[in-house]
Amino acid sequence: MTSFLEKWSARKSDKPKAGMRSAVDAFRVRVAEQKAYLAEFESDGAGFNKWRSTWFQRAPGGFGVTIGRDSIDAGQGLSYVVVETTAQVAEFLDDLAQHADNDVSFQKALEQNRLRRAALLNSAKAKVKAPAAKAATRKPATVKATETSQVSGEASVEKPKRGRKPKA
Repeated sequence: MTSFLEKWSARKSDKPKAGMRSAVDAFRVRVAEQKAYLAEFESDGAGFNKWRSTWFQRAPGGFGVTIGRDSIDAGQGLSYVVVETTAQVAEFLDDLAQHADNDVSFQKALEQNRLRRAALLNSAKAKVKAPAAKAATRKPATVKATETSQVSGEASVEKPKRGRKPKA
């Protein structure tokens, strides 16, 4: 029997990091989520309450379908369509997934969009951290309170404190 370390050390690898999925893979997952939402809507249209998460919405004449909430398009400015049936919504999502698999320019647009969103997120995080750094450089409130108590302490030497009135 071989030892545990000898057996498995040849297969040692680094763990995959969270969030390291490519932009195209992440887009495929989001399309799959949308197809699941569509199936849920088709099974119970009246009870469906996840409209805020969907890429499809009711529109005059059918359903409006957008390519996510991102500012990307599928080429030639195509980012929103209106279709008549849920079957056409499903067909659009299928074509969109196939487009993401085969169209190099669309894949580049997905990557650029991911980089743009990451930059926005990082700049927002930097803005949140900046006021905290400014607050640390300010004079702490406890120092101000001790300074004012020293002044009032000097004033108390001059005037006696008011005592309680005796009960009668």
